[in-house]
Amino acid sequence: MKTLFPTESKQNSTLSPSFKSELLIADNEEENIWALILLELQSTLESNKFSKWLKPLKCLDSTSDQISLSVEDQLFYEEIRVTVLDEIIACRDRLGFEKVQITFRLPDGRTFCSSEGSTKKNENLDSLLDTHSSDLSNDEDSENSPSPSGKGEAPPLFSSSLSKNARLNPNYTFSNFVKGPSNQFALASCLNVASNPGENYNPLFLYGSTGLGKTHLLHSVGNAAREAFPNLIVAYISSERFMNEMIYCIRHNKMWDFRQKYRHCDVFMMDDIQFISGNKAATQEEFFHTFNTLYEAKKQIIITSDLFPRDIPDIEERLRNRFQWGLIADIQPPGVEHRIAILLNKAEKLKVNLTFEVAEYIATHATRNVRELEGALHRIAAFAALQGRPLNKELAMKTFNSVAAEAPKKLEIDAVQKAVAEHFKLKVTDLKSKKRQRVLTLPRQIAMFLSRKHTQASFPDIGSKFGGKDHTTIMHAVKKIGELKTTDLDIKAHVDTLDRMLEQSHNKG
Repeated sequence: MKTLFPTESKQNSTLSPSFKSELLIADNEEENIWALILLELQSTLESNKFSKWLKPLKCLDSTSDQISLSVEDQLFYEEIRVTVLDEIIACRDRLGFEKVQITFRLPDGRTFCSSEGSTKKNENLDSLLDTHSSDLSNDEDSENSPSPSGKGEAPPLFSSSLSKNARLNPNYTFSNFVKGPSNQFALASCLNVASNPGENYNPLFLYGSTGLGKTHLLHSVGNAAREAFPNLIVAYISSERFMNEMIYCIRHNKMWDFRQKYRHCDVFMMDDIQFISGNKAATQEEFFHTFNTLYEAKKQIIITSDLFPRDIPDIEERLRNRFQWGLIADIQPPGVEHRIAILLNKAEKLKVNLTFEVAEYIATHATRNVRELEGALHRIAAFAALQGRPLNKELAMKTFNSVAAEAPKKLEIDAVQKAVAEHFKLKVTDLKSKKRQRVLTLPRQIAMFLSRKHTQASFPDIGSKFGGKDHTTIMHAVKKIGELKTTDLDIKAHVDTLDRMLEQSHNKG
């Protein structure tokens, strides 16, 4: 046997030792094809995408004519087909192996040939659901119906056609989640749930902008709960996968199996619930019954969203109400000190020699979320390794030159007023008027508060934009909303939602 890593180099050193050991290959170069494809894809795909879709694939056979890969079930194959197969095929062709056929083999022996690339995803999934809507009209007792085998035997807890894997990322744990003022309430809530699943906060609803650590906390709860209670059945799933699995089960008459899987777990965690909103009535219906079954059985439910429950558009009111039955915890963007701590923690785990000065510089320029922060660290560390240069502030400045050279764009008071008016379904002229009805005064004060926060305009300047109001009126509004945010959950939800809307529109602009 020989390896693809006969000598150490700067490029090779970035690959994890565990992955290197997986790429031990035979002396025959023809049998190196899949290893070469994997090696190339690891350098071109996002790390999360590579780990999620390619590392689980096992190479059963690799010859000059064919590569045979094993997949855990047909659903996983379907997701590979629509997610990364095109990249696999493109990489194969780029390396000069166009004639090599790639096949996928299921545990039951069925084989799928996919060398010609993927087909597009069904662009109207609900049309498929509507075709089989009768399958979803069964009441909740359908889960207790006799086994399809008709033999009177106790049915298996999970469908053999669906993966039993909880799909938890072992790298996402509480120990490597960096605590800070922006996430301490959400972290404390998750720690409590992990040690007492189903007892205190049920459901637990986590919300915050993308890239702030919601998914990390979900996996941390699952990992900690399974460690504390080894027999616990934990199910983590994204809302998209929940919908896709349901579609698969409808098509193959396996809805009984689907319900057995998700209505008989001890901890049920769904990520990004906002994606089942819109014209997905069948998915919302199925989730509603799943939620009810688990809740009545006192099983732990954890849900994440980019939005506060009442701000999720086009979702059934009965679901919106259930999201608010338990505890709602938000995650805010981290402050600069928190961002520095996250960078230093990440650098230590990556064994990157990062000084406080460089961490402070990165934290000052990568401000939107944790993903952007970690991406900046990866980029600078990779640049230093490839160039053979020390990772200092000069290198960081060079890497960020395009960002640093741009003058920061200012958010205008007019944009704040427009966002607040749309949120409360008012007219901008109402915010500028002198009318004193509460239906107008609260949105007006929130608009003044956000104008001060996001534009840093002076109190007199803000007053002039609100119908010529005195600067003391603006000062009073800013102070009042700042205080109410800490005591009134409704006002806090309004302000947090508008904060995210303004930040997102500002970043796009």
